[in-house]
Amino acid sequence: MSLALQDTIGPRATRLSVLVSTPEAEEISSRAEAAGLSVSAYLRAQALGAIPSGDEQEALKIFDRVIDDITTRIDQANASLEATLSRLATQAA
Repeated sequence: MSLALQDTIGPRATRLSVLVSTPEAEEISSRAEAAGLSVSAYLRAQALGAIPSGDEQEALKIFDRVIDDITTRIDQANASLEATLSRLATQAA
């Protein structure tokens, strides 16, 4: 994931301080690593809405499954249509 914000907002010079527990820090670090981001980039992305929340990620997974199902059904319908058209062409000949 890349955030194009760096180029549009200029250099970063303001530091924010956030107190977290050790388990929270470990979880944040783990999530940042899983996202392929530094902790700073991950926290910026989360705070600025560039990374979907857990609920949004779950909704996107459901949406992806629905799209996959629709795609499968369309492929099946196309195959059935092609078979029918082929039979009709054979009968007409």
